[in-house]
Amino acid sequence: MMPSGLRFAAGCVLAVVVPACVLHFGAADERLAAGLTAPPFGWARVLVAHLVTALPLGLLVAGWLRSVPAVDGAAPVLWVGAGVGVAALGTQVCAAFGEAVIGGEFGAVPLLVFRATIAFAMVLPWCVWATDAPDSNARPLVNPGALFGLAAGGAVLPCGLFAEAVIAARTERAGDLIQRERVVRADVVLTGLIELGSDRPVGKMLPAAIHKDLATVIPRLKRSGDRPLSANTKPSDRFNRALLMIQLDRLDEAAALLETLIANDTATLLLATVYRDQERWAESDELYSRVLEKMTPRTETSPAAREMCFTAIEGLTFNARADRRPADAERVLNRGLDLLPDRAAYFHFQLGRHYHDGGRPSLALEHLREAARLDPAHFGEPTVKLIRQIETVTPACMLQRTR
Repeated sequence: MMPSGLRFAAGCVLAVVVPACVLHFGAADERLAAGLTAPPFGWARVLVAHLVTALPLGLLVAGWLRSVPAVDGAAPVLWVGAGVGVAALGTQVCAAFGEAVIGGEFGAVPLLVFRATIAFAMVLPWCVWATDAPDSNARPLVNPGALFGLAAGGAVLPCGLFAEAVIAARTERAGDLIQRERVVRADVVLTGLIELGSDRPVGKMLPAAIHKDLATVIPRLKRSGDRPLSANTKPSDRFNRALLMIQLDRLDEAAALLETLIANDTATLLLATVYRDQERWAESDELYSRVLEKMTPRTETSPAAREMCFTAIEGLTFNARADRRPADAERVLNRGLDLLPDRAAYFHFQLGRHYHDGGRPSLALEHLREAARLDPAHFGEPTVKLIRQIETVTPACMLQRTR
């Protein structure tokens, strides 16, 4: 028999790993391809968080169950089988419940409690297998009811806070995707938000309302995208078809169309964005840089050239950050600050964020304050939040060095 200490450690690990794998990989293929996990957990990190925080409650209840002779005498293999069986059953329950919640009728609290209950049921058999029968002569140090309440709260409240943080980040992501008309990708994020019970508006509408609208829009777009193009299709029609493919997240097809239009600067920028979304950083950088170098001499006289340069600089900055090249991101942002003085507030704000992320608080504060001074309407509130965060977590001596 496995030593009790080793069995306890193994049981705690298996209580998280086995249900997480069974639930996640038991989800529908389209959910996995879209980056989602089993409903109503939305994303895998939320699923894992629930399983981890359910462990203390599972171990507490397992100890009580072990005090029952019939339970304590059961063969260990039964609990292992029960753990796998409950996880497999959970995939069916979650799939059925996911269909019920997608309309957005359930609030965040009922969904949180449901997720916590599912997680507790998943970890309990493994916790029973991992624990030994308690000493019948030992006196409890804490009232069992209070201990249960503490463990139950620990299984729910931290995950509620974590879900709120996920909702905040994903709501911003959904808004960005909707603004860029990336409707298929946006619908995936909206689905996750609905499953977490989000009541935060994306733009001016709730996630469930946008998801309902997209349920009619996306099939219509797919029908249009499936119509074949003739060999002599005009460049403008190929460009519009590429835009449609991007909306549908069919990026390979969009890239193939745009590669035939590379002489057009707008098509080049769009192709660079497609490469960016495919994480083809070097190819994307090359196209953004090509347009930037071509348009730079025209920025003083052409608003269109300034807009193209701004788009290229945004893209190069995104690529550098995503590819973990902070020095390149800083260089590009400073170039934008010099090249496009009418967008100075934007570049100061981005440089402030960049220096904050890089652990250079004094430079961050300098640029953030300048952004707020230049354009308080757009950057006043965001800079106040970042400045407060920097001043809260940064030792005063580090801020005073360069003041």
